[in-house]
Amino acid sequence: MVKCFKCYCVIFISLVAICNSIPRHFNRHRIFRLNYENPLRIIGGSPANIEDYSYQVLLMIDDLPNCGGSIITENFVLTAAHCIYDVDPRHLTIRAGSANRTTGGQVVGITYAYFPDTFNIDTYDYDIAILQLATPLVLNEQVGAINLPSPDYDIVQGEIATATGWGQTDPDDSTLPVILQKVELPEIVTQTCRNYYGSLITNRMFCAGYKEGGKDTCLGDSGGPLAANGYLLGITSWGSDRCAQSGSPGVFTKVAYFREYIDDILSSADRSKVRFKERLSNKFIF
Repeated sequence: MVKCFKCYCVIFISLVAICNSIPRHFNRHRIFRLNYENPLRIIGGSPANIEDYSYQVLLMIDDLPNCGGSIITENFVLTAAHCIYDVDPRHLTIRAGSANRTTGGQVVGITYAYFPDTFNIDTYDYDIAILQLATPLVLNEQVGAINLPSPDYDIVQGEIATATGWGQTDPDDSTLPVILQKVELPEIVTQTCRNYYGSLITNRMFCAGYKEGGKDTCLGDSGGPLAANGYLLGITSWGSDRCAQSGSPGVFTKVAYFREYIDDILSSADRSKVRFKERLSNKFIF
C-alpha cells in the first residue's frame, strides 16, 4: 500500500506541473464560455473612441459578449480560432461602430467561419479565424477596415502597438467597463518571446507587453486587434495564468504569417458569390 501511495503522489505532482505549464486561455477561455458574467479584460488601459479604432468589433455568442475582432473588409472580420471553435456560426453576431459594449453601432450575423485545419485547441497554434458577414457593413467614421501587413513583414522589437477591447481594468475586480479600452504595449519578437514561454511559442506567434507587467490583454480580449501604424499586426491569443504579471507578456497570432491564407479565403468567397449569381441567372433563362 505504501508503494502504491507513493506512485499516486508522483502522478499527482506530475499532473500539477503539466497544468501549471498551460497558457492562461487554455483554462480561462473554457470557463469564460460557460460564465458570461466575466468575459472581457484589458489591464492598465484607458477609454478609447471608436472613431480612432473603427476596425474594432465585439464578437457575441447568442447575443452575449465573447471576444473581439477586426474588420478587414465590409464583408469579413478577423478573430481568433479559439473564440469560435465548435460554435455554430448561426449563434454568432458582431457589433461594429460603437465604443459601447452594450448598445449602438451595427449588429450583423455570421454566415461562415473559416479557420485553418492545423489549428490546435490544446496549444493555440494557428489561432486565427475569418468570419464572413451575413450582410455587408456600412463603412463610415465609426466602421472601417484595417490594413493587413504583407506576408514578409517582420515584428519590430520594442515598437509600440495598441491593443483594444472591453473589460476589467483591474484583474481583481470583476466590474466591466461599458466603454472600449485601449492599452499600448511594446512588441516582442518571436525568438525573444520564447525566453518567457519556451517551446510553447511557435513561428506563428509573438508577444507584446512589459517585463515588469502592469499592462496586458486578458481572457475575453481574445480575437481582438493589436495594431501599429495603421496595420493589424496581431490577434490576441493567450498568456500566463494571471494577466499583467511580471515576466509574462501577452501572446498574439502573427497576422503577416497568414496573409496569403486570408487572401485565399477572401478571393474564394468572392468567386463563390459570382458562381451563385450565375446559377441564379441561368435558372431564370427561358
